[in-house]
Amino acid sequence: MTSLKLLFLLSTQVLSGLCWQYDLVLSNNGPVTTGAQGRVAARLVPRAGSRQETPQPSYTFHWYLESPLAILQRSEQELTSSITVHSLTPKMYALRAWVTQKECSWCPTVAHGSTKLLVTDSVVGTLSLLQPNGSITSSSKEYELATQTPTKISFILYDPSDYFDTATFRYFWEFGDGERMVTNKSCTLHVYPTPGIYQMHVDVVAYLNHSQQKTGVYGASLKLLDTIKKIEVKSVEDTQADHRMDFYVYVNGSPPLQICWLISRSCVPVIGHGCHPIELLRSTVANLSHTFTELGPYTFNVRAENSVSNLQACYKITTWQNGIHPIWFIVPCVTLFTAILLFILSIVMRKSKAQKDAVEVADFDFSPSSDNSMKDIWVPSRRNVRGCCIPCGRLENTSRSPSGREVHSLLSFSHSQLRDYTRRPKVRVSSPL
Repeated sequence: MTSLKLLFLLSTQVLSGLCWQYDLVLSNNGPVTTGAQGRVAARLVPRAGSRQETPQPSYTFHWYLESPLAILQRSEQELTSSITVHSLTPKMYALRAWVTQKECSWCPTVAHGSTKLLVTDSVVGTLSLLQPNGSITSSSKEYELATQTPTKISFILYDPSDYFDTATFRYFWEFGDGERMVTNKSCTLHVYPTPGIYQMHVDVVAYLNHSQQKTGVYGASLKLLDTIKKIEVKSVEDTQADHRMDFYVYVNGSPPLQICWLISRSCVPVIGHGCHPIELLRSTVANLSHTFTELGPYTFNVRAENSVSNLQACYKITTWQNGIHPIWFIVPCVTLFTAILLFILSIVMRKSKAQKDAVEVADFDFSPSSDNSMKDIWVPSRRNVRGCCIPCGRLENTSRSPSGREVHSLLSFSHSQLRDYTRRPKVRVSSPL
């Protein structure tokens, strides 16, 4: 009877073990520096579809560690267990754990798992690079950055057990472009002026005390690219409907480039509007073509992007109907306007010239009242009169005669013009015998 009970209990436990199916998941916070503390955790996770009995049985966690890795502290809960370990010898340590039911030594193992913990002599940390256009995480050793942009390079210390709390640090930076720097801080700024691939690294020295120190070397490969500063589109002009038009897109930026273009009625964001993608691996020029089916204004939207920047531009395009191009209406209008302008200028110049001539003629005063003012100008000198026209001995009378000015005047007038003047008796001068 007793044997039957034991057999029944055994079968029940076996069947229960088959229903209670678990996975044991192990994790650790490595790598850790020699002398520092590391933590390893184990957790029971029920498998999908497995049935759990109520009340749930208690479990015991068992650990196996490679020497000289030692356990400093241990804690357990219902479905989890964690241990704190340390070692003074650098090595990749293997750890195993398995779980059994309490007070049932003959029951099968519920679950088991394993993990590896790295213990190293080096200072543990990661590199982080930050630029204004966004942060580049330290999960990869290859970075793509922008030229002519301040780059913040930081070393992030990994010390989960606060082993380096009292240590002092020195950082020896080498940026790969010939420049070097030594700092007491874990970050620095640097500008790469030209595109290219650079290999940079930093040597970290941690001084624990006067006689003990730990070091670490961390580097990365940097690919510097020029940001996209401008997008130029050639051959963007008015075109005829139902005709193909070619576009030549020039991007001022470093390849590889991703170009996306779209023809729309207005300037719209290219992303989310079904643009046409083009990839340029080594070139910065793209040749595109499009056929316009309808009349009206259009907008050529183009967006260029590389790993460090992006830019979008819009260009206006007008299509015209088959037959007569709008330029044949523009040219006659311009010609007509030019002819009218020249005609108006010629009239203005003629009027200006006529007014100038009238002013010059008006400066001569031929009225009798102005006869006295013209005396000094038009009356010949006595020397000429005496030698040519007036006899000797008669000079006194001739010079006093007012009719002398009219006889020897520079301008000759007709008899009709002389009628308006007041006539005076003339003195006859007889010729000498």
